[in-house]
Amino acid sequence: MAGMNSTSEVTALPAVEKDSSAFEPKIADSELRSLFSLLDDPDERIARAVIERILQRGSDAIAPLTVFAERASNALAKERAEKITHEFSTASLAHEFEALNEELALGRTHALERGVFLVARFGNPALDWSPIREELDGFARMLNARLAGLSSALEILDEVNHFFFEDLRFRGNQAKFMEPENSYIDRVVERRTGIPISLAAVYLLVVRTRLGLPFSGASAPGHFLVRYDGLRGEPLFIDAFNSGVILRERDIKHYLNSSGLPFHRQFLDPAPPRAILLRMIRNLIIVFTEHGNAPARAAFENFMRILAPNAEEGQAFLRGLEG
Repeated sequence: MAGMNSTSEVTALPAVEKDSSAFEPKIADSELRSLFSLLDDPDERIARAVIERILQRGSDAIAPLTVFAERASNALAKERAEKITHEFSTASLAHEFEALNEELALGRTHALERGVFLVARFGNPALDWSPIREELDGFARMLNARLAGLSSALEILDEVNHFFFEDLRFRGNQAKFMEPENSYIDRVVERRTGIPISLAAVYLLVVRTRLGLPFSGASAPGHFLVRYDGLRGEPLFIDAFNSGVILRERDIKHYLNSSGLPFHRQFLDPAPPRAILLRMIRNLIIVFTEHGNAPARAAFENFMRILAPNAEEGQAFLRGLEG
């Protein structure tokens, strides 16, 4: 179990000058362009009125406001735009996590994928899920073609691992483990690097969600794993952070014992989507605490409360199961 990491695992948003032509109509309508051009006004009364009107516009202002903040050259306008964007994003995501909570309770097939996307939306409020979903669909089609004709469970596992870790070259971000982007699936897919649970999520969204293969997550302490139940008898475990190393229960138990970590067999049981998402959220709480980002930490603590309203259930994911 060499390489298992017991350490755990958010982004800024141009003032475009007051030349509103910097915005194409498809990015921001005329009212929004006018409002954005006033975000650098030193008069606080005007600024408050402008901000209030932007907030009244609701979710349709998020994407153009994010673009504006990314391009802003005026420091005051940039600061105000980023603050509004953060308020929009956290409030909107909280509502979406409430809807996700119901989907999880009903066992909806795509609840895990939706939840992973919502986590990524915190880092990029204007994120469009369609291109990421299409890329995952493409991975599934390619892999499915390679698995055609294979009947041996070990052959299937070997081909799946070769596809992810040799062909696509997914790998653990050893150098910057505590980088928030390691938890955002769009960045994980784009950069082909992440932490154990985000890499496992990509793996599962392809092999389980799309191809229906007998894989699941396993919440081992300190290092999330992928579980494979294709063999009769004992399951195998894949370490997605370490290029798909195959482990057995005895390997995991030995590692945990040697690291002074507890071992309970239920840690290796298939992890339901809610548990996976809570662990991803817990990791980001640790990251934002480490980075001193109190607003981001508070946002994810709220998301955790939404998905784990029972205090005891919530505490179960605050026991150091990061990774």
